[in-house]
Amino acid sequence: MPAMLDDPTAPVIFRTSGEMPYPPPGGPLPQGIGPRQVTLRDRVTIATIIPFSSSNQVPFTLLAYLCDQLGREIEKGDTYPMIDPLPLEAFGPYWFGVFGAVMMLGDVQSVEEVHHMARTERDWEKECLGSFYIKPNYPGRSSHVCNGGFLVTDGARNRGVGRLMGETYLEWAPRLGYTYSVFNLVYETNVASCRIWDALGFKRIGRVKGCGNLKSYPGELVDAIIYGRDLGQDDDFVSEERFDKIRFYLKNGKYPNGADRAEKSRLRSAATHYKLIPADGDQPEKLVLKGKEVISDPQRQYGIARNVHHKAHGGINKTTAAIAERYHWVRIKETVSQVIRNCPECSEMNKGLSSMRVERRVISTPSGPPITPTPVPRYQRREPTRSPSPSDQLQMEAAQHEAQHSHVMGNLPQYNNYEMPVDPALMDGVQQTTNLEDLPPSPFLHAGRGLPMPQLPSLDAPAQNLSTPVAPLTEDTLMTGIEERAPTAREELRRRLTRAGYGSNQ
Repeated sequence: MPAMLDDPTAPVIFRTSGEMPYPPPGGPLPQGIGPRQVTLRDRVTIATIIPFSSSNQVPFTLLAYLCDQLGREIEKGDTYPMIDPLPLEAFGPYWFGVFGAVMMLGDVQSVEEVHHMARTERDWEKECLGSFYIKPNYPGRSSHVCNGGFLVTDGARNRGVGRLMGETYLEWAPRLGYTYSVFNLVYETNVASCRIWDALGFKRIGRVKGCGNLKSYPGELVDAIIYGRDLGQDDDFVSEERFDKIRFYLKNGKYPNGADRAEKSRLRSAATHYKLIPADGDQPEKLVLKGKEVISDPQRQYGIARNVHHKAHGGINKTTAAIAERYHWVRIKETVSQVIRNCPECSEMNKGLSSMRVERRVISTPSGPPITPTPVPRYQRREPTRSPSPSDQLQMEAAQHEAQHSHVMGNLPQYNNYEMPVDPALMDGVQQTTNLEDLPPSPFLHAGRGLPMPQLPSLDAPAQNLSTPVAPLTEDTLMTGIEERAPTAREELRRRLTRAGYGSNQ
C-alpha cells in the first residue's frame, strides 16, 4: 500500500490550510463520516468501516493487533520503506493521530460496540479485516493535500478489502477538508496496490528511479510510482452509496444531511443524467440511467448476475454483456466472476475438461502401460507435391512390398498398421516385376542399363506363396561392369538399391 513520507516518530501534523474549520486534535468528526457498511467481493459478506479521530478511541487490544500486522508487513520488506517495525507507543500516534479507520466483520453500529467486542475478548484475527489513515502529506500551507496508508490483515487478503477502503478514503478525505491526495512511494512491484489506484482514478504523476531496496529483489533497486488525484470529482470510481444519494435527491428535491458544496454540485449534475421512475402497483420505484435500471444493493446485484448466468452458463464476457443490456452498477464483471466461481455446474464442467486434457496427453493401451506413438519413417511421410520420377516408382513399390511382406525380409522393420496411399495415375503402367530396361530414359539410368535388378514378388500374390525368400544378392553380382560406367551412375544405383531395401551386405 502507499508508503509514508513523514518520520513515524515525528510530531503529528494537522491540517492548517484549506477550507475552514480546521479539525481539533481528537475532536468530533465532520458530518457524513460515521460507521459505513460495505459488502466484500463475494457480494454476500457484510463488513463495517469505523472511523476514529484519535488513537485513544481505539481499544488497546485492537491497537496492539494492528501494530503487529504493520510490523509483519514492514518485515516482509516489499511495501513500506521502514526497516524496523514500530513500537506500540509510536504506532498509535502515527496511524490514528489525525484520522484513522478500521474495517470490522459484520454490522457494527458504533465505536462503543467495538469497545464491547474488546471487553468480550473477540478474536481480532477473525473480526478485523484492515485499516487505513488519512493525514496531511505536507505541513503548514500545503497541509490540505493529504496522504493515506493502508493495511490489509493476513486473513482478509483477496476479498476486496483494499478496494473498499480505497473507495471510502475517496469519500471521507474531502469531508475532512482535503482537496488533493498524493501517494508518495508505491513500489511498482506492488501490483495489487497499483491496480487499485489505477482503477480508482489516480494519475501516475511521477516516478522515483531506483528508490526501493526491497527484500524480494536483492541486488536490484526498484522504481516507485507517485500517484495523485483530485478529491471530490464526479466519477464512477466512488462506491455504490452514491446511487442512493442520487435517488434521495431526485425523490425529495433536497440534499442529504451532511452534504457539502462539492457533493451538492455532483448531485445537481447527476440529476441531468438519471431518472427516477415512481412505484407502480407491485413494481417498486426504479433509478434509471440511459434506459438501464440502476442496482445499488450488492445482494440484488449478485442475484441478477446468478439468474442471467444460469440461463446459459456463459463465460464472463457473455454474461456481463447480457446484464449490461438491462442493468447498470459499478464493476458488473467482478460480480459475474464471483457468480461463475460459485457455480457448481461450471466447476464440474471445468474439472471434466481438465481431465480430458490430461488423458489426451497420454496414449494408453487396454492391457498395457502407456506407449509412445511410433515415428513415421522418412519414406512414408508425405513429401511436397512434385512431378513423379522413375526413382519415386521404385520407392513406392519397395515400400508396399516391405509393408505387406516384411516377414520375408527378416532384417527390415515392420509397420503392420500402415496403409500407404497410392496415386493410381502414378502407378499406372508400372509392372509387378520392374527392370531398368522398362523404365523411361534417364541420364542417371543409361549407365546402369544391362545390369541385373532384384525381382520383386507380385504385389497381388497371396502370402502363402511367398514362403520362399528372395535369393541373396552380393555387391559383386550387382556391380558387374560398373567400373566401366560413370562414377556418378555407381553412386546413384547404390542409393536406389538401398532405398528399395537391399543393403550392400546381402
